[in-house]
Amino acid sequence: MSGKVSSTRFVILVFVSLAMIIGDLQFKVFSPIRPYLTWLVTPIQVVVSAPQKMISWAEMHLDSREDLVAQNQALNQELLLLRGQLQRFEALKAENVRLRELLDASQRVDEKVVMGEVIGFDQNAYSHKILIDKGFSNGAYVGQPVLDATGVLGQVVETSAYTSRVLLIADASHFVPVQLARTGFRSVLRGTGDMKRMELMSVPHTADIKKGDILTTSGLADRFPLGYPVGVVRAVRHISGKPYADVDVVPLAQLGRSRHVMLIEKNEEAQQ
Repeated sequence: MSGKVSSTRFVILVFVSLAMIIGDLQFKVFSPIRPYLTWLVTPIQVVVSAPQKMISWAEMHLDSREDLVAQNQALNQELLLLRGQLQRFEALKAENVRLRELLDASQRVDEKVVMGEVIGFDQNAYSHKILIDKGFSNGAYVGQPVLDATGVLGQVVETSAYTSRVLLIADASHFVPVQLARTGFRSVLRGTGDMKRMELMSVPHTADIKKGDILTTSGLADRFPLGYPVGVVRAVRHISGKPYADVDVVPLAQLGRSRHVMLIEKNEEAQQ
């Protein structure tokens, strides 16, 4: 019974809807109230279309965010690459400066020189030695003086065919005959094992020596040619009761930091 009533109602609604449509088309029955009907329907349209708009908005912003993330990653990678290139350029610039300094220094050297490169350091904490890429096949020999762009670096103590080991002047077993450039006072400079400190031996309290004085090789003992810079006086201390003054010297060579070096070739008599 209820099914028949529902069917009857459906048929009646269909006829009423058709009648309203025909009446509106033919006689404009709903024209006066259409604006009000539109006003009533608008909220429904807004509610119905809201999910689709939200989905579209979310997709648009999600795409934008993904694009921004991708762009940010690309920019970070490019920045990292540029920083790496900048560091390489700075390293090349610094190396170019060092090579220019070394070239200028080699032109000031009277003796014949052989250019070398530092390729290693001794790991022994009690010994300060470096390994260079020149051996006896290049003319290197034990006792050969080694300089960098700023001063005396050390002496060759061991050679092989293509490499040599150089004892730095800061090593505690190394001694360099030196003289004071200002007065000509002669003494011996001893390494202390500290790369930044050496000691000038047997300096009388009456000696004319002061902070800032430059020490150069004296040429004595035929170990180093005359006149090469070795160090600068950092401090002079006169301690009561001690027979000699304590004189601290800072090496001028870039010990432990030099990459390019010069091997001074002495004459055959000096080598022997």
